[in-house]
Amino acid sequence: MIKIVVLISLLLAPFQLFSQEFIIGLNERDIYRYKNEKGEWAGKDIELLQAVFRRTPFTYKIVSMPWARVLKELETGAIDMSAAATVLPERKEYALFSQNNFRYSHHMLFVHKDKLDLFNSVKTLSDLIDVDVVIGALRGAIFYESYPTLLKNKKFSRRIAYVSDDQGMPDFVLKGRVDGYIESEIEGKHYLLSQPEYSKNIVPLFRITTDEQAGSKLMFSKETVTPEQVEVFDIALKALHESGEYDVISKRFELAQDRLNLN
Repeated sequence: MIKIVVLISLLLAPFQLFSQEFIIGLNERDIYRYKNEKGEWAGKDIELLQAVFRRTPFTYKIVSMPWARVLKELETGAIDMSAAATVLPERKEYALFSQNNFRYSHHMLFVHKDKLDLFNSVKTLSDLIDVDVVIGALRGAIFYESYPTLLKNKKFSRRIAYVSDDQGMPDFVLKGRVDGYIESEIEGKHYLLSQPEYSKNIVPLFRITTDEQAGSKLMFSKETVTPEQVEVFDIALKALHESGEYDVISKRFELAQDRLNLN
C-alpha cells in the first residue's frame, strides 16, 4: 500500500509542478496595467502576461494591490509572482527572478520649462547633487539597480521629494512644490498629453536609464514557486521576444513622439 502511495505521488509530481495557477499581484498603473470601463484588466503588461502564459502550461489570476503590499505578500507566499520588477539584493532573499527580461521601459526626468536653466549642467541623476533643485519621485520606486546606492548620498537624497501618486506630480511642478520629477517615459508623456496646461509648461529632459537598465523581470515567491517553474517562464519570455510579438504589443502602446515635438 505504501509503495502504491509513493508511486502515485511520483507520478503526480510533474503534473503538480506544471499545472499551477499563479496568483499575480499587480499595482495598477496607467498604460501598463489598469481596469478598463468594463472592469477588465487591460494594458501593456496585461497583454505581455497573456502572451507569456500562452507559452506555458500554467494559468493565472491577477490581484490588485499597492506595490509595497505586493512585495510583502510575495515574501510570505500569499501571492506567487509579480511583473516588471527590478532585481535588488534584498529582494533576492525572498524572490526568484526570470533571467530574461519581461518588459523594457525607460524612466525620464521631467522639468518645468521655466526652470530649464537650473538643469544646464545636469546630464545624469548624480549631477543633481550639486544643483539647487527639488525632484519629485514616487515613494518606494526603484528606477534601476544602482539607484538605491545613489539614494545613500545625503546631498542627493535631500533633492528628492517623495509622492504617493505619480499622476499628481505634474501638479506639484505647476504649484512650485518641485522643479521636476522622475517618471516612466511612456506614462509621463501620457500625463503631459492629458491636460494642455501640463504639456505647455513641462518637458521631458532626458532618460535616466540606459537600455540595459530599462529591462525588468518577472519576480516569483520562493515560498511557492520552484526554480524549474521559473525556467519554464524564461523559455516563454525568450520565445515571446524572438517571435516579434513583444514588439507588436509594444508598438500598440507607444505614444506618437511628434505630438509633443520630441526626439
